Amino acid sequence: MSTYVQGLYKKTTFAEKSEEDFMAQMTKKYPKSTFKNIRTTLRAFKIMLLEKKYNADFLGLRDTSESAGMTTLTNVVNEFSELKNVQTPEIYLNVISKLIQDFIDYSLSEKKCTRCYFDEDDDACLKCGGSKIVKGVSATTVRRYVTYLKKVLKYYGLLGGVSTDDFEFNLPTIEDEDPEPLTKPLIKAILEKVSGTRKLSWLFASGAGLRGAELFQILSGDCKFVDEDMQPVMEGEPYFRIKINLRSAITKGKKKRKTFAPQETQANLERLIKNTPPDQPLFRKPEIDMTNSKVYNNELFTEICEQLAIEDPKKYSILGERKASGHHKFTFHSFRSFAVTGLNRVDYGFGHALAGHSLYMGRYDRLTPEQWVEFLIKSDEYLSIFTDSKAMALKDKVIAEQRQKVKDLEEYQEAYARRVESRLAELEKQ
Repeated sequence: MSTYVQGLYKKTTFAEKSEEDFMAQMTKKYPKSTFKNIRTTLRAFKIMLLEKKYNADFLGLRDTSESAGMTTLTNVVNEFSELKNVQTPEIYLNVISKLIQDFIDYSLSEKKCTRCYFDEDDDACLKCGGSKIVKGVSATTVRRYVTYLKKVLKYYGLLGGVSTDDFEFNLPTIEDEDPEPLTKPLIKAILEKVSGTRKLSWLFASGAGLRGAELFQILSGDCKFVDEDMQPVMEGEPYFRIKINLRSAITKGKKKRKTFAPQETQANLERLIKNTPPDQPLFRKPEIDMTNSKVYNNELFTEICEQLAIEDPKKYSILGERKASGHHKFTFHSFRSFAVTGLNRVDYGFGHALAGHSLYMGRYDRLTPEQWVEFLIKSDEYLSIFTDSKAMALKDKVIAEQRQKVKDLEEYQEAYARRVESRLAELEKQ
């Protein structure tokens, strides 16, 4: 193949590698939140290239006037692609490592706001407040940025043949922050600020261990009324728990699983289920998108937390606090954390299993119906928010004992009837 043909081939191949195509691929592959982070990372990377005037001269590999001013993403990709072809793997590894390290240092420092830089018409920028400058990201965030930048570099072929295990970066140390779990008084105060179906869905979330995306995709038909043997009961018959079958399509790991409604929610949840068509979402209106529901509920949650912190700082100031990264200490996801913690107190791993952590799911799928009943009754003590948890647990225990007595009596009567029939059959043969 001639040099001319090779050149045409390289141009055609690169033409297919466009920023628009990359973002389109990311849109299909990742959820909206991850896509936004990837876009932010790419934008920050492009600004860094422009600010540093990144090119071969800057790297000190060669001195040519042609490379001067090569600061756009396309030109830099072209330059690094050529370097990859003409330099030894060791030298190229150092070069690409330096590029990533520079981006790490750049991300940690004060810099231009990516939103204002690319969206000049955005007068009310929420990111920088109109200053056009943002502070450096946290140690935790910069690690995610590196992961997202590698996706960009891999897409353009700049990491082909390079083992990312060989990279050595100078990353900032992550200072662990003490987790701030929600407590029952905090949850109660938050729930008192909402009403109706929203209040029920939030109370349900605090005991079922669901992600927001899972919660708002539950259909009425996914809910089943089961007895102590974990078998569905006929409509109108007494039941032990409401079981929720989470379809694989709505879970993060794309694996179906089950969870159970907290006992405290069952009466109201039963009415909601019976008044909602089987193919309709339980906790949102059908015309409202799941993502919008999730985002709105999280925003409302944080607004309520901030409001409580202002109204009664002595009791609720902690609800208004933020992490070093600037994010709220408490988000809607804190309901899930509360549920997992409470369920794990019943039996370690039980909460993880109902929350969908694969390490424990298989283990708890092997529980007997009697063990499920025992664990779920015990969980009432840790998950109830508005009712006396000990009284509720005792009530559940008494009901379970009475039902067991009825079951034992029925089994005794059936056995007695079989013995009588057997004796009559023997008498008839004589």
